[in-house]
Amino acid sequence: MLLFLKNRMSYSGKMLLDRFQRRVLGRVVPISQTWAQRPAEMDGMVSFLNWFDSTNSVEETVEAAHRDWNFRFRKQKYFPTSCKRRISLEIGFGGGRLMLAASKDFDEVYGVDIHNDFARTSAFLTSQGCEGFKLFHRDNIVEIESGSVDYVYSFIVFQHFDKVDEVNFYLEQIERLLSVEGVAHIYFGKTDAETIDVVDAKSFTLRDCSLFLNPETMKHLVETQFTMLDFETTLEKKSGSLAGESGQARIVFKKKEKMS
Repeated sequence: MLLFLKNRMSYSGKMLLDRFQRRVLGRVVPISQTWAQRPAEMDGMVSFLNWFDSTNSVEETVEAAHRDWNFRFRKQKYFPTSCKRRISLEIGFGGGRLMLAASKDFDEVYGVDIHNDFARTSAFLTSQGCEGFKLFHRDNIVEIESGSVDYVYSFIVFQHFDKVDEVNFYLEQIERLLSVEGVAHIYFGKTDAETIDVVDAKSFTLRDCSLFLNPETMKHLVETQFTMLDFETTLEKKSGSLAGESGQARIVFKKKEKMS
């Protein structure tokens, strides 16, 4: 009955219910578990897509995806344009919208996530004529061949991790997966705190951000393993709008060259 009611509540109603359950009733669900389980509870494709990125229709999702892909990735410096672009990998593919946009630029598009409704992501991608995609659970990322990925990207995902260990996990995987000429482009939630801000599970509400890194901290984590190419801490919230400054920063990097 509770699940039935949740599926029919507005998003603001779900937020209030979630906050009440966590802070008043003490029903604290781990943040990662929320992201893993909630997508499958959404009623219909639009609600499923809206869980990851606010939308009112499939068409709106597709339009926003191409707009974000072009502004946040394709038009940015160091987007791979030389040689044949074979495989891209999105960390935190959600409903699959950016994978759809990436499929216009890459032969194959891979995605990795922790949620448990890959079937609906597959249905969305297939409905939009996307071919050559593969979805991997976070725990099965080792199935992707080492050195096979030319472009790793992530947008509004790292800010939803529940601990910095996940950042380190994915940096290790990126180092393993990138091809010799491969590039990684990662957006992350930023903070003015000295190093890292982590939201505890009791204070967390539904889709809220939970992990914030001081940009210099993220820069240090990356530079211990990679060669940094680009680093920007002040970003527009939306392309060409006056919406203000984004709560994210971004960093672009590649593998360190091996000493001969």
